[in-house]
Amino acid sequence: MKNKIILWSMMGVAVLIPTDGFAQQDSIRLMESTVESWMLQMDDLENEENVSEETLELMDELQKDLRPNLNDLSYEVAITRLQLSDYQYYQLQLYIENYGQLYSIYELAAIDGFTDDDMRRLFDMVVILPPPKLRPSFRQLMKSSKSVLWLRYGQVVERQAGYDTSRANHYDGSPAHLQFRYDFNIRQHFGFRIAGEKDAGEAFFRGEQKQGFDHYSGSLYVKNIRWLKSAVVGDYRLNFGQGLVLGSSMMTGKGGGVSAIRRFSEGIRPVATTNESEFFRGGAFSLGNTHWSGSGFAGAVTESNHTAFGGALSYRQARFSFGGQFACFGEFADSATSKEKWQSLFQPCQWNASLSYQALAGKALFFGEVALNEKGKPALLQAALFPVTPVFQVAALTRYYATGYQSPMGSGFRAASGDGGEFGFYLTGHLVLSRKMEADLFCDYYRLKWLTYRTDAPVQGTDAGLLLTCHLTRKSTLCLRYQWRRRPKNESEDLYMHRLAEQCRHRLRVQWSNAPWPFLNTKTEISMVFNKGSDQKRWNKGILMYQDLAFSFRKPQLSLHFRVAYFDTDSYEERLYAYENDVYYAFTIGSYYYQGVRAYLMLRYKIQNFSVWLRVSRTHYLDRHDISSGLSYIDKPHKTEIKVQGMYRF
Repeated sequence: MKNKIILWSMMGVAVLIPTDGFAQQDSIRLMESTVESWMLQMDDLENEENVSEETLELMDELQKDLRPNLNDLSYEVAITRLQLSDYQYYQLQLYIENYGQLYSIYELAAIDGFTDDDMRRLFDMVVILPPPKLRPSFRQLMKSSKSVLWLRYGQVVERQAGYDTSRANHYDGSPAHLQFRYDFNIRQHFGFRIAGEKDAGEAFFRGEQKQGFDHYSGSLYVKNIRWLKSAVVGDYRLNFGQGLVLGSSMMTGKGGGVSAIRRFSEGIRPVATTNESEFFRGGAFSLGNTHWSGSGFAGAVTESNHTAFGGALSYRQARFSFGGQFACFGEFADSATSKEKWQSLFQPCQWNASLSYQALAGKALFFGEVALNEKGKPALLQAALFPVTPVFQVAALTRYYATGYQSPMGSGFRAASGDGGEFGFYLTGHLVLSRKMEADLFCDYYRLKWLTYRTDAPVQGTDAGLLLTCHLTRKSTLCLRYQWRRRPKNESEDLYMHRLAEQCRHRLRVQWSNAPWPFLNTKTEISMVFNKGSDQKRWNKGILMYQDLAFSFRKPQLSLHFRVAYFDTDSYEERLYAYENDVYYAFTIGSYYYQGVRAYLMLRYKIQNFSVWLRVSRTHYLDRHDISSGLSYIDKPHKTEIKVQGMYRF
């Protein structure tokens, strides 16, 4: 019976799927395209903090395990990296349990919940291999060890005011921005990673920085050794539940599609990060089996005067899971010694506790979390995903954060950043209009009950948007994105009193991606924004237009990215954002405002296990004669940046 299923599946899929679409993809190019697709789905980048290094770390994990084995697929990898639905993962495991291991990806056609599009998408992302041995030998482990080392140099070419030593106030170091990172891992069971960063203007191996880099980060970790799921000493991040107590957000949220409203409970993640904030430094562990899992942690919260300890306990079945999270934060003075910092853990402290759950009912998924802090202030998040028909999916989320609820390391779904009261209802849907066109819609109504950034009183707001994606051909895609927001903001410039005024904003983005030849990809984009306050007589506007050309050759392994962009905005409020290709493990979201032209050129060359990047970018303003202020002041209307990076895999 199974052989018949496989035979008919392969025959059907062979007709439906073009064979030339299965060329092996370069892992770094796949990483870049995935990040860029996330960027297209993002609603807004009002605060650049929304683009955290967490995204790069997740994509780096994807890079290391680019093609996971469908016969040995964990829940976390299936949901976060392959973007399968819970129903698809459940049906995949049920199929393997009933019929044995997969022998071909075409067998997915016989599994309920998988479509031809899913097979096209997964073809280059997974492998079909027998499940690995449960206890590999020491020799096998050492043979599978991998190391990656990269070094980066960056600098602004123009001379900035801070490097003028004749000034009373100036930088102590050179304008060079230096970074390094080294990763060592053995089949994801054991690993070590370390990173360092020297910011531009800081001393290097002299003055106050005799230790070299001003920031070091690293971790030593063990994973998936029998009942030990993970253990880490050093730096790490925590993701449990829906992030109301412990969570670091990804590049998802409003406008990101039906699945973007969900936070994934990945547990403990060891990091070596150049981002100097929002992670723990200490130790953490996770123990468990297929159903039960328990975690504990203790450490200091970087870039804050807090120490923390806590834990999580969870239970998982095929269709249902629930868990509890607890975190306690102690506070210490700036001048505290290491001993006093650890003693702060045992003094009266701020704490957060929560219960979370997830349930699969048919094809519908329900999930949520309820939390409480030491003041008795609650927070609640409840959501549901419904596949109404094969061509229409809808998701709804409601959240409530009481005024006074605070969670130092939480990142639940919300409209405003930081602590403060909020109530909101979010609705989104995905509709397949035809074989070549699909649409994503969202609407979010919320009330902010406390002061937030640039809003000095409680307000209510509404966000809405539409994303139309049209696949003109297999190699050409047209995207149209429209966003609308209505929300009061501070309008008056008075020093002591800010008057609120209703602000209305429209954003429109049209993007056309095309690959006319195998070695060439092009992208054309036009973005516009229109802002108007209730007491303004005219609309303030901004426009961004750019053209991308990306060349890629196999012999030699050479790739070239080029962009030229023109932008014109009435003020900084009408700034526009666009994703820019950058060197490996660097994330650039270009911010375009005022009037000018920006261009960048990036070259990547690979020979065997060594890769080198060279990136040069330049912004030339047409409406001013100098740039920035203070120590960053440049007495020219242009700014040029250069980056050089080398990476060696062994």
